[in-house]
Amino acid sequence: MLYSILKKNKFFWVPAVWVKKKLYIFSRIKDVLIMMVLLHLYPSQVYRFSTRKLLPGEKNRFKKIERSKIPYGLLKSKSIKLPRMQEISIVGPSPNFDLNNLKKMNGPIFMITFWTPLKIDESGKIKYRHPKEYEEGFRNDFYKFYWESGGRYWNIQDKQNSQKLKDFKKDSLTYVLSRKAPLELFKKNGYNVLGVNVCDKDKDGNYYPLNKAWENSSDANSLNDDKCRYISINQKIYKTPLEQMKSINKKNIPGFVSSGSFLPAFCALSYFAETINVYGWDFYLDQSPENMKYLELFLNMYKYKNDLGMSQNHFESALINFYYSYQISKLPNIKIHSNLGKLERHEKLIKRIENVLFN
Repeated sequence: MLYSILKKNKFFWVPAVWVKKKLYIFSRIKDVLIMMVLLHLYPSQVYRFSTRKLLPGEKNRFKKIERSKIPYGLLKSKSIKLPRMQEISIVGPSPNFDLNNLKKMNGPIFMITFWTPLKIDESGKIKYRHPKEYEEGFRNDFYKFYWESGGRYWNIQDKQNSQKLKDFKKDSLTYVLSRKAPLELFKKNGYNVLGVNVCDKDKDGNYYPLNKAWENSSDANSLNDDKCRYISINQKIYKTPLEQMKSINKKNIPGFVSSGSFLPAFCALSYFAETINVYGWDFYLDQSPENMKYLELFLNMYKYKNDLGMSQNHFESALINFYYSYQISKLPNIKIHSNLGKLERHEKLIKRIENVLFN
């Protein structure tokens, strides 16, 4: 009743919303600080302070000897088979990777989590705008806005400059996304696309997609021709079924692994290539960990703006990405040419993260 009264009265509602937002920010920062301390004092208890309950308790953890170096398994029966490839390049949207290198790359190239196509300016430089932080002029459905504008510009405030850009196209280049809506727009406009459907097991042992858009098998089958494919994978980071968690809006929704988009897509492609070169997998690190001392790297695991401006799971995602990039970089057929591939001197931090994720 108090909620209804406040909502009807702007004089009370606006400050009430402001106070609620500030309290949530304070609560999240408090949780992150406690997780950071516990990582060093009592790693197995870090999960208790994950704001959205995104880290595994003891019953949801594998033993260390059971962990998989490739943390997502291939579901062959739910995938459209890709041809086996000798050598591929996988590229993430990091500002530390020069997109102009794409011109010189040979073999299949897979662009992970690029929401709109690459552009090329009048001087021949490849451009991309990724709204990691929603800039002024971006809409929440920014990728729809791009296509509605005829692919002329990304930003409402940048129409004049963006209209000068042309599409950068390369036959060997494929866009990889886990959301069907932007995938279908890429497909409709003639681009090579690959969908990644991340699944989990229910209590009866049946696989279900974590993104409901993939529940309709006929929709998934629409991504099945020479230019369109999809791969289904299951997470092997936590034991299944995952416990119910409470989201930000306090409604119970199925649990999920906060690994971000790059790691699952990389794992999906790893089953179809002999050799893999990885670029742009930095997880917001601006410099190489090999040039950082322990404390500097540790403090860079949490980015305040990225956390509170997006999913409120940045620290939890960093734990997973740091740990698995370190493990994957040891595999003989995979070369990570980006910041997360240079964690060798930080084995102490990796060991602590291991005690958060495994028994």
